[in-house]
Amino acid sequence: MARKLRQFQINFTAASIGNLFEHYDKALFAFLAPFIAPLFFQNVSPIYALILTYAIMPLGLISRPIGAFIFGRIGDKKGRKTALYLTLIGMSLTTLLIGFIPTYSQVGWVAPALLALGRLTQNFFASGETVGGKLLIIEACQENKRGLFNSFYECSTIIGILGASFGVMLLSAQGSIETAWRLLYWIGGLTGFMGLFIRLHAIEPDAPKKPPTPLIPLLRRYRFAFTAIVLTSGFSYANYYMITTFLNGYLPLISTITKQKAMEANTLILGFDLLILPLAGFLTTRFSIPKLLLFFGGLIVVLSLPLYFLLASASFLGVLAIRLIFVTMGVGFDIALAPFYQSLIPKENRYTLMAFGSAIGAQLLGTSACSLSFWLYDQTSWAASPGLYLFGLGVFSIVAVRLAMVKAPQPQTSV
Repeated sequence: MARKLRQFQINFTAASIGNLFEHYDKALFAFLAPFIAPLFFQNVSPIYALILTYAIMPLGLISRPIGAFIFGRIGDKKGRKTALYLTLIGMSLTTLLIGFIPTYSQVGWVAPALLALGRLTQNFFASGETVGGKLLIIEACQENKRGLFNSFYECSTIIGILGASFGVMLLSAQGSIETAWRLLYWIGGLTGFMGLFIRLHAIEPDAPKKPPTPLIPLLRRYRFAFTAIVLTSGFSYANYYMITTFLNGYLPLISTITKQKAMEANTLILGFDLLILPLAGFLTTRFSIPKLLLFFGGLIVVLSLPLYFLLASASFLGVLAIRLIFVTMGVGFDIALAPFYQSLIPKENRYTLMAFGSAIGAQLLGTSACSLSFWLYDQTSWAASPGLYLFGLGVFSIVAVRLAMVKAPQPQTSV
C-alpha cells in the first residue's frame, strides 16, 4: 500500500509539473506582450505593435488541434507516459529557443515571424500536456476521488500563471524587463527539462490494451460525447478568459475602475481561485459529477447577464465580489469536467477525444470570447452585452451534457 501511494505521488508530481510549465508559458507571453511589442514590431505605432503582438496568441487554433490529435493517438497507443514525455521535451526546447530569438532591430521582420513560429510550436506540444496529465492521475485513483485529485492538479495551473506574473512584475519593477525578458524563458525551459527527470520515474499502472479506433468512426460513434467536450471546454475557457483577461480592459470602458485597479483585482481573484480549488474537489466526493456540471453551469447561465449589468455601476469592492462569484462558479464547473469526460469514453480512445475536443473548444470558443465580447459591446453599447455570449454558450453546453448522458455509448472499460 505504501509503495502504491508513493508511486501515485510521483505520478501526480510528474503530471503537475508539466501542467504548471504549460500555463507558465501561456501566461508569460500574455504578460510580456506590452513590453516586447516594441522590440518585435519596431516600425509601426505602439498601438499597432500591441495589436500585432496579441494577434500571435490565437495562432494556437492552427497548431493546437493538430498536436492534440497526434499526441492523443500516441497516448492511446503507447501510453500516457510516452506522450507526456514527448510533449515536455518539445515544450522545454521550444521555450529555451524563444529566449534566443533576435529582435526587429537585429533581423527585421524575421524576428516577429520567428516569435510566431515559436508560439505555434509551443501550442503544438502543449496541446497534449494538460489532458494527458489529468488522465495519468485520475485513471489511477478511486472513482469518487477523481474530482478531488483533479482539483489538486488544477492548483498547478494557477501556480504557473502566478509564477509568470511574479517574474514579469519583478523585472518590471527593476526597470530591466526590456533587456532581461529572455531570462524568464530560459528559466522556464530549464525547469521543464528538470521535470523530465521526474517523469522518468512515473509509471502508468494500466496502459490501454485495445488499439484505438480510427478517427472518423470514433467521432461518429462518440459524437455526443465529443460535442459535449468541445462545448463545455469552450464554455469553461470562455468564462475564465473573460474573468481574468477581458474585464481588465472592459472595466475602464464602462466604469470608473482604472486598469491598475482592474489588475489588482485580477491578482486577488487568482489567489482566491487557488484557495477554493480543493474545496470544489471535495464537493465531487459528495455530489455526482453530472449534477455539479448542471448546477454550476446553470448558475453561470442564470447570473451572467445580471452580473455583467451590475459591473457598470459597481465600486471596486463590488467589482471584486462579482469577479469572485464568477470564479467560484467557473471552478465548480471546471473541476467536474475531466471526470465527466472519463465516464463517457473508453480508455483506448480517451486521450484522443479529450485532447482533440478540448483543443478545439478552448481555441475556437474560449480564446475568441474576449474579442467577441468587445464586439458585442461595440454593437450594442450595453454593459451587460458580454454576458450574452456566456449565456448562449452555457445553454448549448448544458444541453450537450444532458444529451451526452443519455445518448453517448457506455465505455467498455471501467477506468
